[in-house]
Amino acid sequence: MTEPLNLLAIGAHPDDVEMSCGGWLALAAMQGYRTGILHLTRGEMGTHGTPETREKEAREAARILGCKSVSFAGLRDGFLNDDHESVRALVEQLRALKPQVVVAPWFSCHHPDHEATARLAKKAVHFAALNGYKTELPPHRAQRLVHARYSRHFDESFFVDISEVIETKKAAILAYASQFRHVVEEDGKPVTRMSKAGFIDQFLSISAQFGLKAGCTHAEAYRVETAPVVGDPVKLFNEGPAQHLIR
Repeated sequence: MTEPLNLLAIGAHPDDVEMSCGGWLALAAMQGYRTGILHLTRGEMGTHGTPETREKEAREAARILGCKSVSFAGLRDGFLNDDHESVRALVEQLRALKPQVVVAPWFSCHHPDHEATARLAKKAVHFAALNGYKTELPPHRAQRLVHARYSRHFDESFFVDISEVIETKKAAILAYASQFRHVVEEDGKPVTRMSKAGFIDQFLSISAQFGLKAGCTHAEAYRVETAPVVGDPVKLFNEGPAQHLIR
């Protein structure tokens, strides 16, 4: 039987999770939590790389982040939706992995697959907990669904201080060499924004901006739809920014 995960991050394509919440995953693993990544697709519609290459890169990125689990739901890149079949597939994954906290994209993003992943995760987390939703595995109730920021602004519910693991996050992103290497003209494929030289440093500057706002060097921003209930607010605010946020 698979040991339950403390933290599971769900992404539409390989590299989504690493870019949006790779810092939290690295930090949680360093703190002794069991973490995992679930890629809904293998990024088969991407401009660069093959599904096989991206899966190999995803496994290496997960290793760098210290994840105990990396899995693929087998859904179609470019066709993600919160239909019955997709919800059932994700419910089965959640019941198998048994995460305490689930991280998914926010509902507004530049990529429709990311927005579909947010809707899909919300439905699946809900139905995975219901006795009446029948699959081969028993129900599992995650404690919280958290949304990570990718490309669209939201009002943050909390920040995670990732200053200590920023280089680990960067290394995990760079494990996707097919996506983030500098493409030259003779490759015969168009140069995407992500494949341009300097993109990673530009992207990671967002975490520095969040760090400035949060009072640390680098941070990731997260949102929850309902505020958590806190039994000891004094203890919460005395523990420090990097400790209390993932408990």
